[in-house]
This record gives sequence, C-alpha cells and structure tokens, in this order.
Amino acid sequence: MRLARKALSGGIPVAAVGVAGWIVFTRGASVLGAITAVPPLVVVGAVMAHLLTLSLRTEAWRTVLRAAGGERLEPRAVHAANAGAFLAGTVQGNAAMPMRVALMRRYGGEGAPTASQMALGDAPIVLFEVCGSGVLAAIGSTAVGGLIPGWAPWALLAGAIGVICGLRFAYARFRHHRVAAGLGVIADPDLRNRLALAVAAFTAMAFLRTWIVLAGFDLPADPAHVALVLFTMGAVGLLPLGVGTGPAATVAALGATNLAVATAAGMVVSAATVIAVLLYAGCVWAWRALVPDPALRVPRLPAPPG
Repeated sequence: MRLARKALSGGIPVAAVGVAGWIVFTRGASVLGAITAVPPLVVVGAVMAHLLTLSLRTEAWRTVLRAAGGERLEPRAVHAANAGAFLAGTVQGNAAMPMRVALMRRYGGEGAPTASQMALGDAPIVLFEVCGSGVLAAIGSTAVGGLIPGWAPWALLAGAIGVICGLRFAYARFRHHRVAAGLGVIADPDLRNRLALAVAAFTAMAFLRTWIVLAGFDLPADPAHVALVLFTMGAVGLLPLGVGTGPAATVAALGATNLAVATAAGMVVSAATVIAVLLYAGCVWAWRALVPDPALRVPRLPAPPG
C-alpha cells in the first residue's frame, strides 16, 4: 500500500507535465500561435498583478512576524527574505519555507523570531488561504455542474475555520512556551483582522491576474471560470511541478474548451509569475543594498554655537 501511494504521488505530477508536454509537442504551432496573438498588455497586466500579489503576501508574513516578536524587523529585510523564498518556490514549491526562514534569520539578526516560530507562523496564513480556496471552490463549482460536490467547498471552509479555532485554544494553553509565539497573530484581534485582509487582498490580485490572462486568450473569463482556474492552480501547486503548474492547471480546468489555447494561457501565467518574481527580487534586494541601514546611520552632531 505504501509503495502504491508513493507511485501515485510521483505519477500524478509526471502525468500532468506529460499531458502539457504532449500538447506542446503535437500542437506546438497552435500553442505558439495563441501566445503570439495575445496583446503584450495582457502579459504586462498579469506581471503587475502578480507583483502586487507578492508584495501583499510579504505584508501578510510581516503581520505574523510582528505578532511573534519581530516588531523591530525592517520591512526591507522581510521583503528581501521573502523574495528569496519566492525564487526558490518558483523552482520547487516545498523549498520556499526553508529558504524564507534561513534568509530571515540572516537578514533579521537578533530581532528575527526563531526558526520554529517562523515555521509555525506559516500555519495561520495557510489556513486563511484555505478559507479563500473554499470560497473559490464554491464559486467555481457552478462552472462544472456536479463535478465538485456542493458540500465540498463548505466542508473545506468549515474545516479551516475549525483548525484556526483549535490553534487559538492551543495558543491560549501553551502561550508560555516560546515556540507558541508563532501563533500569536491568531490571538490578537487587530493583527488577525489585518492578516485576513492581506490574504483576501492577495487572493483578489491573483483573481485579477487570472482574469486578465483568460480574457486575453478569449477563454471563459466569467467569475465562475476564473475562480475554478485559480482554485485548480492552488490544488495543482501542492505538487512538485514548478513552472509547470500554470499549464497543468489551465488544462485541467479549461482543457475541454480549447486544449491548445488553455495550455498557452497556462504558459503565460507561469511566465508572468517568473518575471514578476525576478522583478520583485531585484527591486527589494537593490533597496536593501542601496539604502543605508537606519541603525547604522551616524547621527548628525549639532553645529557649534556661533
């Protein structure tokens, strides 16, 4: 049974990439034609929307770090650490969190929370994202009839809310332990609301990016289909596909509409993601390198009396 599970988990991503590769190989001219026919503004719009998504994701993480004792962390240090995580996640999603923690410990110095606190702090963000995924699944289910059971999105939402409540009680019970500070954001109403707002904002930006690409390719771009594609990207993103996530998700969600165009749209989503991550990393690392650290600035002495 264990061997079968391993074979299945390894076979799914290979199959997804294989389908996308087969489409490109057999219908390469159609895919290339669909990509070249898209106005450049579609790509620019998708890149800009994803840049906002990355910035808002970092603000969500800053909120968690603030509750975990990282109030004195500089914004540029947090953005620089998350930029490295985004770069690592573009290649392999599972590498993002270890990279984020390692860079934050390096850039934040003594003011950074511990590695265990930061790792635990990812839980509230993920759970709020799961809540958003439940809403997206509920909206997207209307585009595929009974393919997604009507109860499933609400069960997903209720499960995430239940886990959040459980973590809140766990924090109250174990708050005297140092590692529990990673869950501090759940216990602070202001920070919790700020985190929920940040997650809702970057989900909205991802929705906008997806809508821009689908509309640019003349694919179904009503709210139900956009939500379906975005939910599918979140689910496929759990697999180790890297930049193959976009094509695999659009083919899974919209392949029945037009296989070649759906593949092309997914490739543009992935390309926009990579471009946005590179721009974001370049900007925040330049910001960190060129702007002096306030803690190292030499105070200006008052001029001697005339």
